Amino acid sequence: MLLWTPIAITVAGVVGGLGLFAVADADPTYGSSALGYLGLAVWGALVVGSPVLLGSFTAGLIMLNRARR
Repeated sequence: MLLWTPIAITVAGVVGGLGLFAVADADPTYGSSALGYLGLAVWGALVVGSPVLLGSFTAGLIMLNRARR
């Protein structure tokens, strides 16, 4: 759980942000620009939450290593 959840959250955030950027870029109307800002907010949340995600991943690796010994 501690090992794969941070990876899944990071991948989902990066792909979701890119998807929001693509949708905002494809539609030239002013209403779609909010999707680009939402993509930036998703990436900002990943940047802010990256220490927590990295800490969880590291703890999961240590637990897996100790369990295999």
